[in-house]
Amino acid sequence: MIFFPSVCHNVALWVLSLSRFFDSPLNFPNRRMKTTLTVFFIFITVSLISSQKPVSHSRIDSLTNAVMKTDMFNDEGLYKAKELYYRAKEADYKNGQIRLLLRIVDLQVGSVDLVGALEHIKILKPLALSVDDYESYISACGLEAKIFFLDKNFSQAKSILHAAENYLPQIDDPEKRRKAKIEINIYKWYTIENAKFPQDSYMDSLVSISKGIYNESVQIINPDQRAKRILLSANLLTTSLTQLKRYKEAYHFMKIAEKQVRFLGDQSFLGVDFYAAKGDLEYSYKPDGKHAADSALASYNKAIAIGEQLNYSAQTKKLYAKVAKIYQAKKDFEKQMVFMDKYMNLKDSLEIKKGIALGDLKSKVYEVKDYPNEGRAFLGGSKNIYTAVGMAFLIFASVLGFKKIGTLKKKGVGEKLSTEKNIPDSSAKSIAHLIALAEKSDKSFYHSFLEIFPDFAEKLLAINATMKSTDIEFCAYIKLNFETKKIAVLKNMSVRAVEGKKYRIRKKLNISADENMYLRLSKL
Repeated sequence: MIFFPSVCHNVALWVLSLSRFFDSPLNFPNRRMKTTLTVFFIFITVSLISSQKPVSHSRIDSLTNAVMKTDMFNDEGLYKAKELYYRAKEADYKNGQIRLLLRIVDLQVGSVDLVGALEHIKILKPLALSVDDYESYISACGLEAKIFFLDKNFSQAKSILHAAENYLPQIDDPEKRRKAKIEINIYKWYTIENAKFPQDSYMDSLVSISKGIYNESVQIINPDQRAKRILLSANLLTTSLTQLKRYKEAYHFMKIAEKQVRFLGDQSFLGVDFYAAKGDLEYSYKPDGKHAADSALASYNKAIAIGEQLNYSAQTKKLYAKVAKIYQAKKDFEKQMVFMDKYMNLKDSLEIKKGIALGDLKSKVYEVKDYPNEGRAFLGGSKNIYTAVGMAFLIFASVLGFKKIGTLKKKGVGEKLSTEKNIPDSSAKSIAHLIALAEKSDKSFYHSFLEIFPDFAEKLLAINATMKSTDIEFCAYIKLNFETKKIAVLKNMSVRAVEGKKYRIRKKLNISADENMYLRLSKL
């Protein structure tokens, strides 16, 4: 796809050529020749600028349609959407600007560039109101609400959505008004789902909102848009009803969603959500008294395949953990650890990225724009957000178990390490001794480890000479197969701090996000 070169870029090339031309060692016969050439270059530059005519509205719309495709929900799509936005601005095409700004904000929120998204929302909302485009204004409000529920500021998110509802009567077209109402309710669903408040009835609220979305969706006239919204609402209902153990109702909506997937195709974010919801139901619903583990596994793996292709990281992370849980139940501990490692790697990456984004949001938005901050009472204040994340992971980890690791340690981790990590059998007792020292937080652990593995530090330093002793000690814990929460306890650190440390060590050792860090270090 070819996008138009910018005027500034072309002018810069001419100026560069001009400067190089006059800086060359050529000796001009006289000043007149220099003056003539200068005038010539200026004439060419002015002609170049004047030749850049605004792009037609239809051309911008055509290119925007290409940017809106699912496979362009990435950095390339963001770059092209921004470039097109400035073209629409040059052409004074406000409707085009609004459509592209919505895409830009959606992409920025998806990549957790929250401050950048808010800056564009500040442009988008008044622009939409200036042309009475209340549908786009409400869409912008929805994305703005999403930013604040990501920051656990649920009251601010709900306040934004409530304000957006006031504009619904301004939309004259019943079809557009219906779609705008659906959009508000979608963001309400996610706000309540993230807040999980009120605790005793939030699931019932999710079902009520989802049914409202579904009832509105079936009335949409456009078949593609109707199918997409029915699929979305059916996915939400399947998820909520499964959690409430209302399996027959969930199955009913799962079949409705399946019909829409056949119509639309499954290579989309909604397709990933469908297979994830289907897998949840298949694993939870036990008509014959047994888990349908194999069918759930097939649905999850299909969702993962599409999610990885689309870089749908938030859902893919959850799916890795669910697949690991199934393999644990099937006692296939090797595959369980593979998917738990994928889960942890992606979680590390997303948490660090989100933490940086939320830090920027707090420093640049709450202080500057004075957004209300009372919504954080749900988690006891902004400083407790990361603690809550860590606690959530601890609870999640306890549900999953890691029974295999615990069993191996009780029975003799030395045997496990000697067979799976290429360590001689004769070292088994020494390794068990190391683990005992580590679990007692004995200060002699690190020295003893280096005695048993004398080449370990040298190999790490050969990869990166800047590795510190604290980095090497962390690698020692990983080599001995201590999971994140255990290292956190031993080192008196938060889970998040340990995850950050592991992430930095990955960078230093050039271990990619797709590679098993534990397996890599076990071979050193």
